[in-house]
Amino acid sequence: MPSTLREFKADLFRSLGSPVRVHILEELRREGSLTVTELQRRIGVDASNLSQHLAVLRARSVVAGERQGTNVHYSVTDPSVFLLLDAAHALFDQQVAHRRSLLETPDR
Repeated sequence: MPSTLREFKADLFRSLGSPVRVHILEELRREGSLTVTELQRRIGVDASNLSQHLAVLRARSVVAGERQGTNVHYSVTDPSVFLLLDAAHALFDQQVAHRRSLLETPDR
């Protein structure tokens, strides 16, 4: 069973491994639910590219689409995915601070 959990984790991180997909999640976090047209306008990618990224996130059950009339509204299926994004943000901030301190340290 541990290998199955590892495979799940690796698969999840692969699905998050695109700046466009992270941007999609950030926009959905901000708004809760958005249509493809709204996502396309906010992210600035063409419809086919966005559709491929949404398909990856849907296949991993990170997002789900709900048809409302002629539109499909996408939302995050489990808000705990935002904990991963927050952890990545914290790691980024720590690395930037560390690099900044290295640059500010005078040579001896």
